[in-house]
Amino acid sequence: MVTNIVRDQGVSLRKALHMSGCSCRSYYYRAKKRMIPPDPYILEKVREEALKRPLYGTRRMAATLTRRLGRPINRKRIQRIYRILGWIEPQKSKKQMLRAAYDRRPKPTKPNELWETDLTYVFCGVDGWAYLFNVLDVVSREWLSYVFDTTATKENAILSVEKALIKHPEAKDVRLRTDRGPQYESEAFKESMKILRVKQEFIAVHTPEQNGHMESFHKTLKREYIWTRDFQNFQEASEAIQEAHIDYNQHRIHSALGYLTPYEYLLTVTKNDR
Repeated sequence: MVTNIVRDQGVSLRKALHMSGCSCRSYYYRAKKRMIPPDPYILEKVREEALKRPLYGTRRMAATLTRRLGRPINRKRIQRIYRILGWIEPQKSKKQMLRAAYDRRPKPTKPNELWETDLTYVFCGVDGWAYLFNVLDVVSREWLSYVFDTTATKENAILSVEKALIKHPEAKDVRLRTDRGPQYESEAFKESMKILRVKQEFIAVHTPEQNGHMESFHKTLKREYIWTRDFQNFQEASEAIQEAHIDYNQHRIHSALGYLTPYEYLLTVTKNDR
């Protein structure tokens, strides 16, 4: 109101305040955010309990501390502590919790630390559908190995990993990320990985993004090497996949590698390690 009087009638601010019955002090007053420093003892107890129960909200945390300390702890006090610690946020969904658990896994920093494996389908004309088991290095993006067959057996899944280890005998204690398909959950596959000294780790159910490098690879493989061809039989598809394996590793550049091919990237890493 005072601002309108000053603007519309062209009077001074003091006169406008006098006309409106508002004091200068009231006009210039700005409310300050109230800040009560938390009790260090309560703050420490909240931290301790949160390590045991990280999903507790403020209401349950206040009730827990009340029981533990033997004196009433106000929920608003816990809310202020949560706000100071940056813990105030909407409740996480199941998928968000699974992604958070995935993010806590160690990230690979060099080749042969983390591999991903999965299978995909290829239509082979008169021979019907065939199954392509692939193994990919997450860091170098190298298409390590594959097994192409008309059957989707656990033996083919094992063989694809064995071929990758034959290609890279220097790989020690490599982690292998798989989905929960029947081939990878079979006892034969698990036992084989133990014998080969490969640490198998599963992605969560219904979270294919946790195996995202392999999913992206399969999309690229089909868009650039498979869907552009009309295979008449299994033999024709097998020859095309063999050519794709060579081209992908030796000639196809990757933006994630600074527009190098996987083999060029591996040469760069080898030179830097010397």
